[in-house]
Amino acid sequence: MSELDDVFVADAVVHAYNQAESNFRVPRYAQQVAEIGVGLESKMPEGYRRTRESFLSDWPIEETENSLFRESRTDFAVVHPQSITVFHDGLTAEAKAREFVERNPTRAAALASVDAVGMEDPQAELTRQVEAFDPHGVKVYPSYWEQDGTHHGFKMDDPEVAFPLWEHAADLGLDVVAVHKALPFGAVPMDSYKVGDVEEAAASFPDLTFEIVHGGLSFAKETGWQIARHPNVYVNLELTLAELVTSPESFAETLEDLLYGGGEQALDKILWGTGAPHFHPGLLLERFWEYDFPEMKSFSGTFEITKEDKKKILGENWAEAHGFDIDEIRSETEDDQYSDVELTDEWQSTGFEVAE
Repeated sequence: MSELDDVFVADAVVHAYNQAESNFRVPRYAQQVAEIGVGLESKMPEGYRRTRESFLSDWPIEETENSLFRESRTDFAVVHPQSITVFHDGLTAEAKAREFVERNPTRAAALASVDAVGMEDPQAELTRQVEAFDPHGVKVYPSYWEQDGTHHGFKMDDPEVAFPLWEHAADLGLDVVAVHKALPFGAVPMDSYKVGDVEEAAASFPDLTFEIVHGGLSFAKETGWQIARHPNVYVNLELTLAELVTSPESFAETLEDLLYGGGEQALDKILWGTGAPHFHPGLLLERFWEYDFPEMKSFSGTFEITKEDKKKILGENWAEAHGFDIDEIRSETEDDQYSDVELTDEWQSTGFEVAE
């Protein structure tokens, strides 16, 4: 029996990509986005990486289900449909997100996703998605492309574009605004991937939770000061967690930078997010739980990261940030379709080709 058997694990961001060439709306940029993923995947250990051909394909949602609920000790997941406009369906289609929740009602929730720059009426689109599948938040991206490839950056503090959308999200009863930051989509301006624009949005809409996705992958200390100063700003570790496998010492330094401004208290603002099945959640979960972090240095002094702190990061912080009740989730999943699944220490095939 593993210690993790009794730990509540909530994955704050999972997907089901369609990276097939037929889904490339703006091929020049879509290829760049896809190649970034191929490069990251290639750094995973043998048995936990896919071939190039299987990676650049349309991923069925069964792969996401299996990696989370049959091959790792994940209890709950938030699926993010995507609005990356170089892909026809945004990269993860809304239909996949809806089906994922329908198939896993005790273990999944969804966010909406809107193109705040390119859509004629993003507020109306957000309303449509709320009525269609009841998301509890919205995901946005800092880069948007027209059909001809023209790029537009998006800032979270834009008073004419962003603020009306956040106001509408609050009016619809949504709780979370998640924004992709830190990792640019290929050869695009970096400015909108920085994190400074989050603070005015967070201060202006205190009833919304703002979640910086890929937090720490770049601008780590700047991101850390955001979570230290704003009670409604959190960091999601999607992609950043890959460093646990490729360079664990570097991940520890990244986490230290994220915690520098707020010190030990900032541990309450870090959310577990693997991006499954881009990276296998079981691999990341085991590496994180077993890793012995060095003493953390912060503005307010030094501290240790304990197993209790890891439990916060793995699920308790997410429940607080997203407004879910852990006891209720555990009660609902006690006798569901995955409750009797016996996990092994090895990654079982999820139905796609695995690189040998």
